[in-house]
Amino acid sequence: MPDPIVPRSFTPTLPLDIPRHWLPGNPVVSSILNAYTVLVPANEAFYIRTLKRCTPRIHDQALRDTVVDFIHQEAQHGIAHKRYWRNLDAQGYRFRGFEKAVELLTFRTIERTTPLALRVSLVSCVEHINAYIGHEFLSQDLLAEAHPQMRALMEWHFAEEIEHKRVAFEVLAAVSPAYVMRVLGFLLTVPLFYLLISMAMVRFLAQDRLLFKIGTWRQLWRHLGPDHHMFARTLGHLWAYLRPRFHPDLLDDREMSRTVIAGYALAQPPLVVPTARSKRATQVSP
Repeated sequence: MPDPIVPRSFTPTLPLDIPRHWLPGNPVVSSILNAYTVLVPANEAFYIRTLKRCTPRIHDQALRDTVVDFIHQEAQHGIAHKRYWRNLDAQGYRFRGFEKAVELLTFRTIERTTPLALRVSLVSCVEHINAYIGHEFLSQDLLAEAHPQMRALMEWHFAEEIEHKRVAFEVLAAVSPAYVMRVLGFLLTVPLFYLLISMAMVRFLAQDRLLFKIGTWRQLWRHLGPDHHMFARTLGHLWAYLRPRFHPDLLDDREMSRTVIAGYALAQPPLVVPTARSKRATQVSP
């Protein structure tokens, strides 16, 4: 039985004294996740617009309802990450022009030039990427030493990516179930996602004057290789998505997601709380 999709808001204030490298001693992973945070709002807005367009084509009422909750959950992710942009500004980073260019030249162009079925396939694939990134960061506890508010922001987001990881895939199955469409979305999404993340990461490292230091590249190598094995693990997750009988729930990491969310929800004060929509849904449930 799939877990319900619960829209939640992220409550902590992000103080302006959060350090530039908020994962101590690891400017590379800090920069990768700063890049992720810059790209999240435009990504989430694209997912929302795409799945809204799909709703009239979905005949399963339960899936339609789940899509509505998915949209509200993704909207909260965009809001929370955009709040951190104020910190990036205070830290002296220049990123807003890059973010705007990505939104206009990538997401808006894709919407104008591709059919809805391909856009849903793109969303399905990037949601798989989000879910396995979340799986790796949570299962390996890679943010254990991070600044507390940033650790909470990222781990809450990663846990919810796992919670709703099946939704876009199931919408794709309802709207365009052909395997070839899944592959086409994969071929477009994977290089684009990693190109944009890499470009943003390089910009952050360059502004820190770390891009051409050998220690930076050693640290990236350790992240991809012997320390966290992210390169090999990523290839495994990508290969899994191409299997004809793939479904996101075949990797059952729901308990890990539940544990992370419960920990932040039960903190005093709570760091994540259900939105007004979630509370209304609970009140009207039988």
